[in-house]
Amino acid sequence: MTTRRMLLAAGAGVLAAPALAQDNWPTRPIRFVIPWPPGGATANIARIVGDAMVPHLGQALVYDHRAGAGGAIGTENVTKSPPDGYSILIAGAGSFYRPLIERDTPWNPDRDFSFIGPIGDGPFALVTRTGLPTTLRGFIDHAKANPGKLNYASSGQGSTSHLTAEAFNSAAGIQATHVPYRGSAQATADLVGGRLDYYFDAFSTVQENVRAGRIQALAVTTGVRAAQAPDVPTIGEAALPGFTAAPWWGIVGPAGMPAPVVARLSAALKRATETPQVVQQLSDNGCRAFQLEPGPFGDFVRAENAKWSRVIEAAGLKVS
Repeated sequence: MTTRRMLLAAGAGVLAAPALAQDNWPTRPIRFVIPWPPGGATANIARIVGDAMVPHLGQALVYDHRAGAGGAIGTENVTKSPPDGYSILIAGAGSFYRPLIERDTPWNPDRDFSFIGPIGDGPFALVTRTGLPTTLRGFIDHAKANPGKLNYASSGQGSTSHLTAEAFNSAAGIQATHVPYRGSAQATADLVGGRLDYYFDAFSTVQENVRAGRIQALAVTTGVRAAQAPDVPTIGEAALPGFTAAPWWGIVGPAGMPAPVVARLSAALKRATETPQVVQQLSDNGCRAFQLEPGPFGDFVRAENAKWSRVIEAAGLKVS
């Protein structure tokens, strides 16, 4: 073989190698980053879905908890990982609107992710201390008659629970004082103790206290009633038509992942979230499964980001 033919053959081999690697993917376990500690709703949802994806991928998923900074540590880790399909992230709305609040966030939601697919969304419940009106309309009327006298909690400045409350207060015409907490446990304790008036949290988190009568659930934030509490109305049907503010979960990877790898992950996720057992397990953890292809999922994320951007701007929440 002449030198020229040898060089051409070598070049063809180099070009074929990435395609061959994509065709054979995955050849080793996949790292599934969870940007929160073990035991919470997000961690549980990730493991339910991840375990169900394994049979469709032919490789194990290794759960890597990278908690801290409100999910920023794990998210940044994945955006800086090689885009080879061996590092993926369970993400939520906060992963994408955080840069709208904190300008020094080290990732850009428009350019630093490959969109794989959604897992589902879940209802937040508006919960209040006992002694306040027991209907949403009654609560709104009471709050409007007492401007600035009620307080509400969140799991932190700029958190999804905070933005949901801001969106609700704006839509309802309520003026109230924000009290940020580090998490929902202390907020629930203060609500039970009567030191706090209301807040929004995942229904799966508050349902035990609601059923025990220690706090009141007035409404849920999704467009349909929660499977766990079919007697609790939606905000839209009870008082504010069209209002929805559902937290959601999905799977993303670093930007630049090969399309065949994204498609394989998306197909495995879709098959997992269509399985009746998985759907029930997700529901038990406050998540209503739904499916989208990667392109429409990216469109969904951008639409959600635009919605929260308006809430953030109206509330003046940019903090850095």
